[in-house]
Amino acid sequence: MAGAFAASLGAIAMAVVILRGVFAGESAVDCIISSLGALVAFTCLGWLVGAAMDYLVCQDVEQQYRRRVEHFRKEIEARDGEQTASRESA
Repeated sequence: MAGAFAASLGAIAMAVVILRGVFAGESAVDCIISSLGALVAFTCLGWLVGAAMDYLVCQDVEQQYRRRVEHFRKEIEARDGEQTASRESA
């Protein structure tokens, strides 16, 4: 996820800076230098945001999994208890 965020954010930043330079009438060299700086900066920022999101999503999925497993364990224990009680009364 970090790589996808980094590539997306870097490419968007580069495109925006190039468009800004074109509409402002800057030279091609100035546009490229500015856009490469924006690409590097926003790629790093995108990687950090993507890594944080990946960590948070993994933690949430793991918590949901553990809650479901615990819920199913309790259901199975309750069913086993009912079956044992019905066998003992019979």
